[in-house]
Amino acid sequence: MDKVPIYTVKKFGFQQMLHNFNPKYQLPSRNFMYTEIPCIYNDTRDLIIQHLTDKPFYSCTTDLWTSRTADTFMSVTLQYITKSWELQSWCLGCCGLNTDHTAESLKEAFEEKLEDWKLDIARMSGITTDNATNNKKAFEDYTWIPCFGHNLHLAVNKALDINRVSAVLSRLRKTISAFTRSPKLSRQLTKKQKDLSSPDHKLIHDEPTRWNSSYDMVERFLEQQQVVCAVLAEDRKKWYPKPKDSDITVLETVKAVLEPLSPFTDALSGEKHTTLSSVLPLLWKIFECLSHEQSDSALAQEMKGKIHEYLQHRYDDLQLRSLLNTATYLDPRFKNSFVSLKDDVKQSLLDEVRKMGNENEGNASRVSGGESSQEVRPSKKSKNDLKFLLSSIQGEKKEKGEQTSSNSSQAPLSASDEINGEFLVYGQMPEVSAEDDPLSWWKTNMGTLPQLSEFSRKYLCIAASSCSSERVFSTAGYIVSPRRSRLSQEHVDMLVFLSENLEMAKKVT
Repeated sequence: MDKVPIYTVKKFGFQQMLHNFNPKYQLPSRNFMYTEIPCIYNDTRDLIIQHLTDKPFYSCTTDLWTSRTADTFMSVTLQYITKSWELQSWCLGCCGLNTDHTAESLKEAFEEKLEDWKLDIARMSGITTDNATNNKKAFEDYTWIPCFGHNLHLAVNKALDINRVSAVLSRLRKTISAFTRSPKLSRQLTKKQKDLSSPDHKLIHDEPTRWNSSYDMVERFLEQQQVVCAVLAEDRKKWYPKPKDSDITVLETVKAVLEPLSPFTDALSGEKHTTLSSVLPLLWKIFECLSHEQSDSALAQEMKGKIHEYLQHRYDDLQLRSLLNTATYLDPRFKNSFVSLKDDVKQSLLDEVRKMGNENEGNASRVSGGESSQEVRPSKKSKNDLKFLLSSIQGEKKEKGEQTSSNSSQAPLSASDEINGEFLVYGQMPEVSAEDDPLSWWKTNMGTLPQLSEFSRKYLCIAASSCSSERVFSTAGYIVSPRRSRLSQEHVDMLVFLSENLEMAKKVT
């Protein structure tokens, strides 16, 4: 549960601590732990399978990771909405991938994992991955969703790759490296911060995999610009990394363009709230931030244009736009403000009802029957950053008084065809606050809107980001450490699975 190595049971300090707690306690041996872990794994796995016996709609995320020993692992996570309208997330495993990373091998490994868990692939609402070509090809037969965070990262990198910007950032990295690699300069920086009453902050070096680290690097340097230049000016030999005035102008432009986008980086990375229905509101706000202003310099306009063009291209796919509009329509917070294909969404849901026929009606009747259910995760009413962000976006949209037009060319649907009037009833209901939980709203109104509530279970469980799979690899990094590099792939899979799921499994039981 805490990612502590198994050999800890042989450490003298650990043994002495337990002896002080209870001298009569017999500490299990290391070999016993290796025998016991598979039993705990099987018990936890059976518990998760038990919670999936109702065959709910679910979504998946997946990603690849290479360990220190050059072994490749594939993580798979699952999200679904429980009977009590809680968004539940489980890690299905971190299995070894001993083949080339081709689309065929990824698809085969993924389907084997679903089959191993006895999951009906027809109930999978969608799968979220990054934009790698092999991922897109591997899951083209399913409803594939590109990771929102990855799209934003690639879009911002288009702006950072502008020759003038990339050259200045390259020189800035050399300046920061001069301080981070020199204890003498670091001491002088600390002293100069005290002399100039500047914040006692260290300089930040960016990471290539996260665009916001480049923004943090620029922001921190501009904060410490006076201090850095003062330290470098004292030694003629250190003048070479000193930034030029033209470089400072470029960095200030980079900060001004990227600052409004920084809150969106991790906005949709959570696993405890619905995220796919928030993509369109966030995109609307991003495009508002990227609109040209009269005070913008030529460089600022070019950067904004690059980001806007790339994001527009990524979300221009008709199938993806339809899916995003469907999820947004089924979110009572945004059903009127941000849905541009409302008639198309209604027609699509109506066609789906006709296709599913009696099966969907049976599911809806079971939901409206009020079956007793077990709480899987206690609901948390604490406000998070995403709710505040969405609330400000919702208020700004209403202040602008913009009406989202329908782009459908078909005639309006009659009330009799609108899933027994549910479309009509749902359309007359007002939007709720962006800080409200849409799942709690559906829990209250599922009796009035039984079939739409089933569609909400299907579409609101889809993740907008693949961050949950990436977090699995953070856990795997602790487990596949240099001192435990000889662990087999099977043991790694078990330990990662337990580290990700055991705490939640304990809460459930």
